[in-house]
Amino acid sequence: DIGELVESLSLDHRFMESIDGTLWDSELALLRLGGATSKKKAARLLGERIGRELGAHVAQVKGHTALLYRPGRPPVLDLEALVEEGRG
Repeated sequence: DIGELVESLSLDHRFMESIDGTLWDSELALLRLGGATSKKKAARLLGERIGRELGAHVAQVKGHTALLYRPGRPPVLDLEALVEEGRG
């Protein structure tokens, strides 16, 4: 099962620390996971696993790319303003 395979993968601590630092700095991290897996479903599951381990939300998955979001303290992004800007 592909889910079991993704869960059994060892995640390099330097890789995870790098993503964590990016999330603290900008609240968003773009993960290109094509090098980790050739299956799009596995890339989605891996993005979800990384997000879960870092306390981040998977905002979007497209192909082998996952976008993670984790609010900072204090927040960096004003999501309400971004939504209003998108409507205008």
